[in-house]
Amino acid sequence: MIFEKTYLPQFRDADRDGYVGLRGYMNYFQDMATHYMHNIQKGNDTLPEEYGIVWMYTKYKMHISRKVGFTGELNMETWIPAEKSPAVIHQNLFISQNGEVCARGCVESCLYHLAKKRLVRLKEIGFPDDIAENKESGIPGFQKLPVDLEGMEYVYTHQVRYTDLDKTGHMTNLKYVDLFLNAFDSQFMEAFQIEEFELHFLDQCFEGEDLHVYKKDLGGKIFLAAVHDDQVPCAAADIRGK
Repeated sequence: MIFEKTYLPQFRDADRDGYVGLRGYMNYFQDMATHYMHNIQKGNDTLPEEYGIVWMYTKYKMHISRKVGFTGELNMETWIPAEKSPAVIHQNLFISQNGEVCARGCVESCLYHLAKKRLVRLKEIGFPDDIAENKESGIPGFQKLPVDLEGMEYVYTHQVRYTDLDKTGHMTNLKYVDLFLNAFDSQFMEAFQIEEFELHFLDQCFEGEDLHVYKKDLGGKIFLAAVHDDQVPCAAADIRGK
């Protein structure tokens, strides 16, 4: 099953240059992944109350071909490819405008039982097994990101606040995109074009806790980490561009 939607970009989605890039695309991606699950009655709008279970998004991967303005609608589609895992799913995404691909990506997610504080299998929520779509994404698999701080420099500290939280009570995943982009100033971002972005989540972070952001710039390839308690990485990211 392929879920499709058209959307006219808004000014609030734009970066400082007035165009929609990584931050806006990641929000669209999350919206599409969420709407897909809601559409099959297996979304976070009902799972916590019905099963005490929520979807946890553990990895994102995005390839950006070009940024867009506000003069034309975007066409977005998402689907779940055939997989063998009983506990993990992937969702692929295409974003295009006038037939030209603007961005494409993949998100990995799993089910987490809130009371038992552990991962559970898809069968625990009666997830349908006949919705996989045989459609190529053109996206390479997820890589292994470094989670140590060797060679990384400290950038700044962010304390998790109310507006960072989602329905599960932890810092919502998309807030980490802003967290990592804020590791750079306007001058750098105006000169650097993001073409690839991969984000992995390793631990949860809650209201009042501090997240320390580190980065390592290798010239066109940048590794970032958000660290809690100075020991445990909550998230790691890889940004590539030119």
